Formats: sequence, structure tokens, C-alpha cells
Amino acid sequence: MRYGISRRKRSSVRWFLILCAAFTFISWLLLNLRSVDAPHLTTAADGAMLDLPAQLALRELRDAFFSSSAQPPTKSPAKNCATVEEMGKVFEGKILKQTRRVRSIIQRHFSINGAPRIRELPPEQFCKHGFVIGKASEAGFGNEMYKILTAAALSIMLNRSLIIGQTRGKYPFGDYILYSNITFTLREVKHLWRQHGCVENYGRHLVMRIDDFEKPAKTNALCGNWRTWPQPIIWYQGTTDAVGAQFFLKNIHPDMRDAATELFGRPESLQWRPNVFGELMSILISPSKDVEEAVNWVLSGGREPDITLHMRMLMNRSIRAAQAALYCLKQATSNLQLGSRPRVVVVSDTPSFVKSIVPNISGFSESERLGSGTQMGCFRGLLSCISRKTCGYFWGTQTCRDYVRSVNSCTSCSKQYRGKFDIFKFFFPKQLPE
Repeated sequence: MRYGISRRKRSSVRWFLILCAAFTFISWLLLNLRSVDAPHLTTAADGAMLDLPAQLALRELRDAFFSSSAQPPTKSPAKNCATVEEMGKVFEGKILKQTRRVRSIIQRHFSINGAPRIRELPPEQFCKHGFVIGKASEAGFGNEMYKILTAAALSIMLNRSLIIGQTRGKYPFGDYILYSNITFTLREVKHLWRQHGCVENYGRHLVMRIDDFEKPAKTNALCGNWRTWPQPIIWYQGTTDAVGAQFFLKNIHPDMRDAATELFGRPESLQWRPNVFGELMSILISPSKDVEEAVNWVLSGGREPDITLHMRMLMNRSIRAAQAALYCLKQATSNLQLGSRPRVVVVSDTPSFVKSIVPNISGFSESERLGSGTQMGCFRGLLSCISRKTCGYFWGTQTCRDYVRSVNSCTSCSKQYRGKFDIFKFFFPKQLPE
């Protein structure tokens, strides 16, 4: 009995497999027959059979022929890609217009709130006047100058005068740049405050309110109405880039937001982005004689260096760093395979490093003095080579007459962008046409 049941099961399974195979074969056959069917045809007026895709192609060719014979050739389609310069051309005129507008705002502000006029105010008006201070160390030119420029922008937004903080009676980077006489020093403000008797006669103490931008939980950049603060001096601390001043574009108080928008433009529009910091720098600082001579020397041309070593030591005296730099120089020299000794330029923010490494590289490299006979003085040559975006930012070091000079490595950069962009923009901001 069990044997008969098992035979019946095996036969049913066999027939099921046969049916599946037959169904698969028939489906495969139908698909193959369908794929070799003749294409769709259409009947013309004269009874001829034409392929529909071919008919459409012929019609397009005929239309193109008649249109080309009747009209001049059309322009080629626009490119899908563009260079940075091409993308910026559409905004060039409007940005220049906005920059001129900001320039007039800055000039008008410092003509009213500049030191020459404020010094001559009567005691009552002087004691009611407000100031913004910008203090900087010499840790790095870019970061530290933004502290001063942000204070200048804030003085415009708050309608106050600008104080540039000194360290031991010296301006920040005073060896390299000259400051305009439209700003105060804190020492002078203290002297005038005592001279006019602001405390005795008007009860106004010379106090300073500090807002630290580097502490987001405590800063009032977004939520405070700085125009109503009564303190005589305001210090916006820790603004090492352009962001600190532009935070006021998002301030919740309309007065602060409008003042920031008037200066920086509308953040949502690319056409309202003037060169605020460039205009502030052009009116506040200028290059010293030594730096100006160094810049002219670099732009005068000459043989370009074969190797440039940039050592940002941050006043570090590490021996291993000097050894590693010397090893890299030797490797680069051997890889160049020059017939003569390579010309090496050393750039560093630490003068002692240049002094120590120059004797070690003189055996296999060539070096010269800065200015070829012109005594540039003993200074750390602060040079920048800046296009619309930074091409390079370097600290050159000049050790006195007994040592080999260390020049900035902006030579090739300046040649690359000469005539196209602002070169050494920190010291020579581009003068826009009036």
C-alpha cells in the first residue's frame, strides 16, 4: 500500500516538472518570435511603406536644411562650466559700486569721529563720547589685524571713535606698518579724560565693557543692542577673522542689524558684498618704508628660487624640526638634479631659525642678501601675496647685515596674478576707479 502511494507521488512530481519545462520553453519561444517582428511601418500618401523613425529623421533634416538656408547660423550653446573669473564678471560692476558706497561711509565716519575732530570737542561733549578699542598682539598678522579691523567696523556701526591698543607704547606690527592719525591710543584717551574732568564734573568713569566672541554662551553679538550700551569703551575680544563683525547681520535688534547691513550689505545677495575690510585697511594703515622697499624688490623680477622652505615655527626652538627641514632640503636638491647649486629661499616667523639653518645649507645651495646692497634694517619682513583668494601668506625674516637674507616666497605668485588681482593687498589695497 505504501509502495503504491510513493509511486503515485513520484509520478505527480515528474509531470509537474515536465509542465514547468514546457511552459518555460513556450515562453522563451514567444519572446524570441516577438523580438524579430518587423518594425512599425506607416503608409505614405502614394502607398509606399516608410519606417516611422526614418520618416521623422528625414523631416528634421529637411527642416534644418531650409532654416539654415534662410537664416544665418545660430550661436553655439552656452558652456556648462566657467572659470572663477568668468563666474565673477556678472557681479563685478555692482560689487565695485557697493565698495565705493562703503568707502564713502568709512570716510564720512572717520571725518566725524576721527581723533583730530574729537580732540577739539568741548569737555561736556567729549565726556559723552564713546570709543571702541581693538587690541592685537604679534602672534600672526592675519588673525591679529582682523581684531583691529573688526573694532574699526564696530566703531562705524556704533558711531564711536576707534582706539588701537598699544603694548609697552608700541603699536602692533609697528615695525612693518604705519597707522593713520585718525585713531586714538588708550593712553591719550585716559589723558584727555582726566584733562576734561569727566569723573569730577560729569560723573562719568572711564570703564570698559568686554564681550568675548570666542565664548559663544556669553557673547552678545546676536542678542545685545550695543548701540544702547552706556560704557565709554567697548572691547569686542577674540575676533580673529571676518566672521565676528558679520555676526551683527543676524542680531535680533533692528538697530544693530540695520547698521551692519548698511556696512556689509545683504548677506543673501551676492551683489551686495562690498570689500569692507580692504577699504578699512586702506584708510587705517600703510606700509613702512622697509616693507615697501621689500615689496618693490620682489616685484622687480629676477631669478626665481628653485626651492622655498616655509617654516612656521611659532617661536619654537625645536632642534628636530631644523634637522627635518635640512633633510628635506637635501632630498629636494638631489631630486632636482640641477647643474649648478640651487637657489633656496627660507621663510620663517622665527628669526633665530633662519640664523641657525643658513650656515648648514650654504654648502649645497646659493643665497643672496635682500635688496642687493641696500640695507633693509633688521626686521621680520611681513609680506603677503593675495589674490581674490589667498595664493600664499608668508612671514619673511630679515636678519641683520651679517646673515643671509630670507625673502618671502610670493615671487612666483605675484607673477602669476600680476595685472589680474590685487597683489600685496594687505599693504596696497586696490584703488577702485572713482
